[in-house]
Parts: sequence; C-alpha cells; structure tokens
Amino acid sequence: MVGNGRTFAEALRDPLFAPRLRYQLGVDEMMLVTIRRARALHEWGLVGNDAWCGEPRQADFPAFIRTMGWVSAFDISLVSAIVDHQIAGNALLSHGSPAQVDACRAEINDFSQVYAFAATELAHGSNLRAIGTEVHYRHADRSLCLVTPTDHAAKYWIGNSLFSATYAMVLARLVVDGQDEGHHWFRVPLREREGALPCPGIRIRRADPKAGITSNQTGMIHFDRYRVPLDALMSGWAHIDSEGRYHSAVDPRNRYRMSLQTFIQERIFPTTGAAGVLRRAAAITLRYSRRREAFGMPLLGHQHYRERLLPVVSHALALHHLTEHLITECADRYTADPLLTHRRDLYGLTSGTKAYASWTTNADLTALREMCGGHGFHSYNEIGPLRTDIEINTTFAGDNTILSYENARVSAKSRTTDGPEPSAGATPAIGDDGLRCDGQAVDVLEALANRLLSQWVSSQQGGLCPLLAHAQSAAAALRRWSEHTTGSLDDALRRLYAVNTLLELTDRCVAAGLLDSAAIRGLLAQRAALSDQCAEHPDGVLDLLGVPEALLDVPIAHPDYVTRTVRLADETREMA
Repeated sequence: MVGNGRTFAEALRDPLFAPRLRYQLGVDEMMLVTIRRARALHEWGLVGNDAWCGEPRQADFPAFIRTMGWVSAFDISLVSAIVDHQIAGNALLSHGSPAQVDACRAEINDFSQVYAFAATELAHGSNLRAIGTEVHYRHADRSLCLVTPTDHAAKYWIGNSLFSATYAMVLARLVVDGQDEGHHWFRVPLREREGALPCPGIRIRRADPKAGITSNQTGMIHFDRYRVPLDALMSGWAHIDSEGRYHSAVDPRNRYRMSLQTFIQERIFPTTGAAGVLRRAAAITLRYSRRREAFGMPLLGHQHYRERLLPVVSHALALHHLTEHLITECADRYTADPLLTHRRDLYGLTSGTKAYASWTTNADLTALREMCGGHGFHSYNEIGPLRTDIEINTTFAGDNTILSYENARVSAKSRTTDGPEPSAGATPAIGDDGLRCDGQAVDVLEALANRLLSQWVSSQQGGLCPLLAHAQSAAAALRRWSEHTTGSLDDALRRLYAVNTLLELTDRCVAAGLLDSAAIRGLLAQRAALSDQCAEHPDGVLDLLGVPEALLDVPIAHPDYVTRTVRLADETREMA
C-alpha cells in the first residue's frame, strides 16, 4: 500500500522506525514510541479505517491488509497498537449513527485521537456473552453511568489504554429502567489528552509484565460509577427517546450477534500477520543456511535440514495465499451479504483461518529458531522476538479453541442451510508414487473436512474442531495458490505444501480411509524429493517469499554475519 507517495518499506528508513530502539529505551518510553509510529503510519496514509470493507476507501482494502502483514513482520507491538485503535474505530463506524460517524471519522482515520478497544474482561476472556460491565441510563439528566460491578468484570488486556488512549469503545450491557437490554457499544472518554491521568471515576492499572509485545500498552480498567453523556451510546441501531424509552431495530436475541460484527475483519489481521512474520523468518533462515557451514558444507546442503526448512517455507507461502483468499472473500461479500445471515459465513471463515494460521506459525517459528542454532536466540536476528511476540495471536481476537469451535458451528449451520450433507464419494487414489496433482490433495482435504464435520455434529467432540479448521484452511490455500501460480518452482513448493499437509493429518486421513500405508510411504518420499528440488533454487525461493530488503537487514541474513555479530557485541558492551 502506498501512502502519500511512500511504501511501508520506505517508511522503515525513517529514524522513528530504527529497529533497535527497543533495546535502547525503557519499556514505558518504547510504548510511547509505538504510538508515535502508529500515528505516523496513519498520517502517511499507509493504514487507516477508511480502507476497511464497507468504508470510503474499500478499494484499498487488499493493499492495506498486505501492508499490515509487513507491519506485523516488523513489530507485533506496533501492529497490536494499530489494530487496537482500528477495531475500536470500526466498532464506532459500524454501530454509530450517521451523525456520530461523521463527528468521529476523521479523528479515527488520522489517529489524532487514540482509541482503545474495551471488550475483554478479566474473568470472561473470549466469552463476550458473559460480559458483566453495565451502563445504566438516568433520565433525570439523560446520562449514562458505567459500572464495573466486580473485579470479574474489569476490562483487561486493553491495548493503548495505559497512557495514550483518549477514548475507549466499551462493550457493555445497557440497563434502562432496570431492564437489561443486552450488549451495546459506547464511546467513553478515558482522559482529557494523551499522557494525562484517567478521568475521575476510572481506574487504569497495568496488565503487566507480559511475556511479549512489551511495547504495547495493556491496561486493566475499572469504572467506578463513571458518568458520561447519553450520546456515548452508539445509536446506529438502538436509541433512547426523549421520554426515556429504549428503542432498537434489532430484536433482543440478535443484539449480541450484531455487536460482534466488527470481529469479522479483525480476525484477518492475525492471519496476514502470521503470513508476514513467517515469510520474514523463513527468508532470514534460508539466507543463513546458505552461508553457515557445518561438517564441511552449508546447512542447506544437508538433506535433513532441507526437509525441515522447505516445508516451513511452503507454509509461509500458503499463509500468503490464504490471506489473499480472505481478502477476496471479504471484499466481494462484506457489503453485499445480509448482515445477520450470509455474513455469518465470513465470521466462520475468518475464525477458522485465524486459528489455523496462528497455530501453524507458532510451531514453525520454533523450528526456524532451532534451525538457526544459538543465532536464532539472539534478539538482533529477530526470529526470537517474533516467536515470543506473535504467540499472543493464539488468543488475540479470540481464543483459537473457541474460534475453531465457532468455525465448526458455522460450517454445520451452512451445510444445513445450503443443502444436504455431501456424499462420501470415491476415495482419491494416492499410491506409493505420492500425489500426481494438487487436486488430489484438495479432494482428500475436502473429504476429510466433510467427515470431520459429520463426526463433530454427531459427537460434539471439541478436539475435532482444530483438525477441521486445518483441513478447510489448507484446501482453501491450495485452491487459491493453484489459480495464481508463477512457475515451476512455485508449483513445486505448492506440491510440497500439499504433501506435507496430508502428512500432518495422516492419522485422521487413515482413520477416515483416505490414505493407506502405501500412500504414506509415497508422500514421505515425495516430501524429501520436493524439499531437495526446491533447495536447489534458493534465490528463486527468496524471490517468491518477497520480503522487503529492510526486513532482512539482520546479522545472520548477510554473508559477513560473523563480522557483524562481533561489531554488534562491541556496540552492546558500550551501551552497557
């Protein structure tokens, strides 16, 4: 995405984005730098709510999502600060009245006011249905009173809230004349200006120390009978009239579902972030493996190393194509599909792919860190920090276990709505020569997904849901990748991904009668051969990964990594 004439790769040349600032500044100082970086990207037009689906610059949505992938690859704390602000902004833009949207659109889009997204609570996590925060209407002065009734209902892990956010979009229960009207969104002032103390009636404390993303401000918020004007209630589909009566265009049973619509697009960010991070880490490792010698040859010259690295590369490229699939689905369907019916399918899709992408990336980053040995543990080589920081994505934007369940639930409902259960059909014939074409893998994965879904419907066994998301996501990635191939090397990496995915799901495929021992022997031999074939063209593989050069400027990604590492050790000693 190009903003005001510059790309994100060009933005990284600005001193504000110096990658080693995090090792030179204290945690609180770095939190403020993260907000300055987020504001700069908004001001430069590289990111912004106007590029979300359904907004004025929706045509920029594909480029925006791709940019966010590279922002993730640069710094997960930064992308978290941006997403915290933008999902809050989306809640306002999606649920506010036309007047509220017009009044706030500019400050959201240019980051002139910093927003926090206050949905999650301390004792409820991803179970937003159980939210305990209450907002009581008082007709005498037409005001609203926010109450945190117990510590269980404290808003928790609220990004941007500690020092900077001037407003929070709060998800809470609206109570009018003693009647709980269900989930609604509220625009709540937190402080008069950035850096000021919270307003009287609000307590904000640290949700620290964290295991990662230390430069993201995360707070715990209590509302102590904090009073705000009535216009804090987002009134796009609900309002309180001059007589104090509540009205809503949405019936009570759908208000909770209505309030969750913002999460459809939010869950694309962990997927594009997983793709960006894994592409970067895989490219760094591939460069290193060509230079680092072990037992008389480069690491890449060892067959066991190739068979470990190249499948990870194929995962990275598959996540890229999965992101592109999500972009197409959201751009085509978000505004066209009815809000509470077909948009349900987008909710299921983004839930399942987010779970698959984040779980896959966590496992692969551990493998890449090990493949770089001790150098992979050095923060300046970036793989370690990326591995630590992106781990949050398994619970950010919804716990993966819950999201994989939601994907299964939506898939089952869509099957019931759209037609009868697909018949089992003939088992795709994979022999001891492995896959003959990628279509065979897609057939097996889709057959497996259908059987897993049927088993889940009949048994409700939760352990089937992650496997279903895995099979569905891999099939979607392969279909999209096959339609956008760039040549023989790309074809080989796609085939490697297909083979490796079937091997990852071997036990379930065998149990379902989709693979036998001959097929497994063929797939194992094929994985080794394809890994060797792809490793013969490292420059071509790097081109396919397409990582901006600025993100590859780490010591082990250069031929003279020894000299660079020694020089950095001297600099570190001087810093100490």
